[in-house]
Amino acid sequence: MVYAFNRGEGDPPRLGLSVGKRVGGAVERNRVKRVLREEFARISPGLTPGVDYVVIARQGAHEYIEERGSQALGERLQELAEKAGPVATR
Repeated sequence: MVYAFNRGEGDPPRLGLSVGKRVGGAVERNRVKRVLREEFARISPGLTPGVDYVVIARQGAHEYIEERGSQALGERLQELAEKAGPVATR
């Protein structure tokens, strides 16, 4: 789940994460957070500046990474961020 909040500034997009215990143990949660941060860093140049994105990882996120890889999670994250965020006015 992804939420977007417009800050109204020209700063680069920022990421907030919420990964609860239902995702898995500490190792699984930390891996999900690491992958999300890496993928967000990869896609952030294409996102609208001045927007905060908050990602809430749900149960099954770790299994999704194991089955499809971090690249698939990045593609899904980009898809959701584009839907949640405002349209770029560059």
